[in-house]
Amino acid sequence: MTTRYTADAFARLAARASEPAWLTERREEALARFDALAWPTGQEEDWRHTDLRPLDIDAFDPVPAQHEPVAVLDAVPSAIKQAAIGRRGDRDGLAIQVDADVVHSRLRPALEEKGVVFAPLSQAAGSHPDLVQEALGRAGVSESDEKIAALTHAFFSGGTFLYVPRGVALELPVQSVRWITRAGLAVFPRVVIVADEGAEVTYIDHYGSADLAGPVLAAAGVEIYAQQGARVSYFALQDWAQTAWHFNVQRALIGRDATVRSLAATFGAKVSRSRVDCLLDGQGATSEMLGLYFGDHDQHIDNRSLQDHRAPYTTSDLYYKGALKGTSRSVYSGLVHIGKGAQKSDAQQANRNLLLSEGSTADPKPFLEIEANDVRCTHGVSVGRPDREVLFYMQSRGLDADEAERVFVKGFFQEVIDRVHVPETRATLEEAIEEELALEDVS
Repeated sequence: MTTRYTADAFARLAARASEPAWLTERREEALARFDALAWPTGQEEDWRHTDLRPLDIDAFDPVPAQHEPVAVLDAVPSAIKQAAIGRRGDRDGLAIQVDADVVHSRLRPALEEKGVVFAPLSQAAGSHPDLVQEALGRAGVSESDEKIAALTHAFFSGGTFLYVPRGVALELPVQSVRWITRAGLAVFPRVVIVADEGAEVTYIDHYGSADLAGPVLAAAGVEIYAQQGARVSYFALQDWAQTAWHFNVQRALIGRDATVRSLAATFGAKVSRSRVDCLLDGQGATSEMLGLYFGDHDQHIDNRSLQDHRAPYTTSDLYYKGALKGTSRSVYSGLVHIGKGAQKSDAQQANRNLLLSEGSTADPKPFLEIEANDVRCTHGVSVGRPDREVLFYMQSRGLDADEAERVFVKGFFQEVIDRVHVPETRATLEEAIEEELALEDVS
């Protein structure tokens, strides 16, 4: 039991968000699950490489001081605008969360008229209870991450609910910015995206902070529901301060002939663990899962994935790439599961790791579980260092050793970046890689 993570704590969060009673009851159920579950000990296969013993959640305050809403973007703190908002293009919707509070949220009026809902989760639960109740928690959670997910569900703060009605296509992205202002806080962003039949939307989630004087805890939960023929792109860019503990549990339920494309980009946090599950639930469902990470100093980056083919003629394609400097470490574990009824499925899984220092390590593990006999399934992982012959060739053309390595690393990532269809997101990723390459190597 903890002393801070109690019913009284989430009751204060619920009260200041004016959320309906049924949602507070959901928090109570999640707290009961959290209290009943043990923390992973490291004996479990899924947690064998990520040590939670140093994590003391009671050191983090789950009810930060409240930030009041602002009506106009100019009133948002300049640090947030400079670090995140300043790089954005036009948006169909924008939400800015500072610590536990959504301080600014807006949606293009023409989309409101079409029935699009984009609001803080607690607010949407009051104004559109049927939509939120039907979706919230329906995708479930993997057993290995249930403890973390229960914590997020009980103490979520701010958060976002997005509903796109049948046949509505958003031409521009929707974006949420999550910003942490100081050390010692615990924040639990929660996102629920529902794309009705034939709807289309791109959602960008940006997690960021300035340098912090001490550790913080961030545990996010993401649910994506793509109904028949819908198309959803969800891009998560995590760039917390390197004192953060970051957890993300993301789960997509994909219907008949629907498509979900996701990107998990990891640059920040001292310890980062991200789980991305795609449940291909309807015939013809498609999933593209992209991952990009760059570790330095002593960062620990743990990525988990599930490609669960539950219906025939489904397709999934996972491609994760990472580079590591200093004494940083990456772990990747991915399962492709093709069920008995998922004939004619096509699954691809690849994880490539580039080691840029003697002290960096990568530990990739792909798994296949195939119960059907008429499928196509490929997987592959690699760990290596920059190709010396390629570096020598570039130096022979006038680049010095450092410049050659920078060009090589940028080329290594470009294959993933080119598959992201939003130009400014590609530019943001390229800028982040440039910043990582500019950091002094600590081996």
